[in-house]
Amino acid sequence: MAPITIRPVVTDGAIDECDDVVLWGDVQVIWDHDIDTVNGPGGPEYSVADSAAELNEILDEYAADYEYVEPERSDGHARPSQRELIRHGAQECASRFGHLDEDALLWLAATRITLALWRNTSVENWHAGSSPLHDGTMMRINAATTRLVRSMLSFDHVDWVAVGLAIVNPSRVLPTGQSVLELGLACHNPDDPAHEDDPREDLAEMAQDAIGWGRAYRLHEREFGLRTLIESFCAFDNGWFGAPGWGRIVDRFVAAVDDREHAHWRVHRDRPSFDEQQGTPTRARAKSPQQLAEYLRHRPERRGSRCGSGARLRGSHP
Repeated sequence: MAPITIRPVVTDGAIDECDDVVLWGDVQVIWDHDIDTVNGPGGPEYSVADSAAELNEILDEYAADYEYVEPERSDGHARPSQRELIRHGAQECASRFGHLDEDALLWLAATRITLALWRNTSVENWHAGSSPLHDGTMMRINAATTRLVRSMLSFDHVDWVAVGLAIVNPSRVLPTGQSVLELGLACHNPDDPAHEDDPREDLAEMAQDAIGWGRAYRLHEREFGLRTLIESFCAFDNGWFGAPGWGRIVDRFVAAVDDREHAHWRVHRDRPSFDEQQGTPTRARAKSPQQLAEYLRHRPERRGSRCGSGARLRGSHP
């Protein structure tokens, strides 16, 4: 099988050099290199995909040559197989959220996919500790990413590989006006052990994981069907924008936003910057609590609904 090379689109001049990342033994994610230079004269022939659509075409050529294999657990402990988790997730969805319509289920699935492929990745390391990526900004970016994923989901067709690549696309523009890559570079600090990793390498690894995830879910869809697979994501409400519980979280936050003694702030009240942050941009811009609630329920990624680092919506950023 010929190796496949994925060349993500990046902003002009943003990448100088970055190590190649090998994916699944036959896919490489490379950054802004000339393919002949990477392979060298007389090197292996590569199928080059410049988009998710081209990647899927190449994968289809080899569809009969690979199958889903459960990953091994290095610590030797038994764990449920992915097939068991998919079946269990779909059953939990029917039990807990069987009353939801298809649109609501797709939104809930989008929150779980965003959590797996965006939030629970190197992006959370960018956000950790002393970082310019504050809680309120992280919430806005998570919401925008969830909206992107939702736009790519339906019960008729899902291009799993394209979903993964769209999330980690270095050129994707975020609500802050930055690209994903620019956000990573802004958080990069070689003098801080928590932020010393090169975000370009982080994004290459995220692309590796996203493509691997997409390939696995293409195989799972073949085995379980699309509806069961989507419902398997809907076993839990993580309280994010797009999940059924988001409205309740917004209501609690709006009730607390002008009351510094409210129990909502108990984990923040002892911070030295609490008094400064309590005057949040959101409340200053909203004409009323009702308008603030509308912002947060429907368009929390908008600049006008920015919550600031102190005004954290519990549940919006688990």
